[in-house]
Amino acid sequence: MKITDHLKKENIFLNVTLDNKPDVLKYISNACATNGIINDPELLYNGLIAREETMSTGVGGGIAFPHTTNPETHNASVILIRLAKPIDFESLDLQPVNIIIGLIFPASDPGIHVRMLARVSRLCQNPDFLDAIKQAEDTDQLIEQISIIENGTGFH
Repeated sequence: MKITDHLKKENIFLNVTLDNKPDVLKYISNACATNGIINDPELLYNGLIAREETMSTGVGGGIAFPHTTNPETHNASVILIRLAKPIDFESLDLQPVNIIIGLIFPASDPGIHVRMLARVSRLCQNPDFLDAIKQAEDTDQLIEQISIIENGTGFH
């Protein structure tokens, strides 16, 4: 499984200015509605909030993986946001976050949830992946770099 199979160019947002975690979750919800992933952004937002109330998805190292299942989608989707300035995300390491990898999973496929989280976690341990996100000048370049990195690893 590759995240590039679920990450579309229109779902990559570079140098976005958002002030806090709720703003990020709203941004993800509205982007998913705008790009046809879901119909009801409020339903998605509520799912993301509920997940954050369980435990922050700020995993450390400046990265967060907000994620939820949604009954309106039939395919997993990835929303990648590089923030213009880091924000508090109540991360496990208490450090601010500037890379957001939002994951939306179909409620009908619980297995993909675990597989995608594992894949993204593994990719985030690769410094080339993080550098590609931090240094990308445009979405085309970033998709190409991520694809090269994914094709160079043995874990699909």
